Amino acid sequence: MSSSLPPATLLIMERISSEVRMYSTSPMSSNNVTSCLTAAFTPDTVRAAVSPLLAWITLVIIGTLAPISVFSGLSLKRSTKELLSERSSKLDVLDIFRFIAILWVMLNHTGSEGRIDILERLPSADAFKSAMHDHPVFGALMGNSALGVEIFLVLSGLLAARSWLRKADEPFLQHWKSFITRRLLRLAPSMFIFVYIAAGPIMQALLPRYSSSMVSACGFWGILSHVTFTSNWQSTPTCMGYLWYLGLDMQLYMVAPIFLNLLHKSPKRGMTLTAATIIASMFIRAGYCTAYGTCNKSDVDIPFISYPGQDAETLKSIYAGLWDMYSRPYTKCGPFLIGLLLGYITTSSQYIMSATTSKYLFRSSLSVAIITIYAILPEYWNPDAGNTVYNTIYTAVFRSVFALAIAGMIAALYFRQEYRPTHPIFAMLAKLTYNAYLLHMPVVYIFNWLPFLQTATSPIHLLLVLPFVATLSFIAALIFYLFIEAPIGHLTSQYATRLGL
Repeated sequence: MSSSLPPATLLIMERISSEVRMYSTSPMSSNNVTSCLTAAFTPDTVRAAVSPLLAWITLVIIGTLAPISVFSGLSLKRSTKELLSERSSKLDVLDIFRFIAILWVMLNHTGSEGRIDILERLPSADAFKSAMHDHPVFGALMGNSALGVEIFLVLSGLLAARSWLRKADEPFLQHWKSFITRRLLRLAPSMFIFVYIAAGPIMQALLPRYSSSMVSACGFWGILSHVTFTSNWQSTPTCMGYLWYLGLDMQLYMVAPIFLNLLHKSPKRGMTLTAATIIASMFIRAGYCTAYGTCNKSDVDIPFISYPGQDAETLKSIYAGLWDMYSRPYTKCGPFLIGLLLGYITTSSQYIMSATTSKYLFRSSLSVAIITIYAILPEYWNPDAGNTVYNTIYTAVFRSVFALAIAGMIAALYFRQEYRPTHPIFAMLAKLTYNAYLLHMPVVYIFNWLPFLQTATSPIHLLLVLPFVATLSFIAALIFYLFIEAPIGHLTSQYATRLGL
């Protein structure tokens, strides 16, 4: 069939097609496209990046100084009042668990990303890790510090259940949309602004080591994975990998209503499905660690950094199996579902525990938690043991068993006869925990410059540094809360109310 186009036009099209093919196969084209797309997220200069932040801060200050203005909802006074407001509920105890969890996570990251030799994979890094694991008292506590995530998952599941069950009789789809939208409005604004700061020239100017080891491997798709809450599905966690939890939490929130709706309408079937899913998750974990030969490592040492001079294939081999067990919903859902069950029980039951029963349950659960933490020691004693039966079973169940112990302690405190309010300071710290989680890693990188941490040879040294890391992280979180989270929260709350969410 002959073409109706003029010969000159056909020649031009052929040349353009040829150039497009050359560009698409050029090794530089992918990088150029990625750079252009990344520039859409982050400005090129510090001045350009700071400008919108300064404009927002100006609006917050105007709202504070002119309380009758259209910007009054952004007022620092209002945000401070909310931060300092006390709560009176049996669930106040969750604030203490949340604070302990974030300290444990900070401890983990201070001992890894806080060390230059670990960032640069120097021989001293292995010696430092061995010194941490070999300590007879704090070794397991340091090595298993990633269990702080399981505390967050239990709390998240518990609160998700109580939130959903308040309106469980509403039409499912309508309730689900409102449930997820409110969660997005809660997490997204602070996270988006943090990623904007962290992935751009501001962080590169302030903390170049953070940018080189945590942002350099991002590109467009890495940043996009964070703003779409899918970062836990990255092939490797080298783009601000510690934010993986936010993606996991959002994905678990999206499927939680399936379990909660069934629990509400048919409790026995709901509990059966939830328990079966937890058990299935354990078997999947066992399958992963057996297939990848990592049962002797469990999944406690995940570096969230891009090492110098490593290609993509080498990185994938480092994280193979471990990252899958560490971040995927089907391997991490156990603690969240345990929290979900606890949330359902606290909502549907009026049971009151005697003081003796409460003490017994709390102490028993605490003992199980401690035993679970220290049960990793055989892996440290025999690092080359491989996929033994013990290592396989431990890897499969230890996170859910620990979560069950945390849930037991919460239940003991929630169902006891007498209500004992927690100190107001924990309520304030709990409100800052989300921002402390976002900001603590840049704070950790500040301590790369501390000789005391770089020459540490004992967990005691790490524990001495932790209060300073925590203090700076919460100070940064306070600023972020007052100027970002709370003001934007006021706006999004009003928006959600108008939409009937």
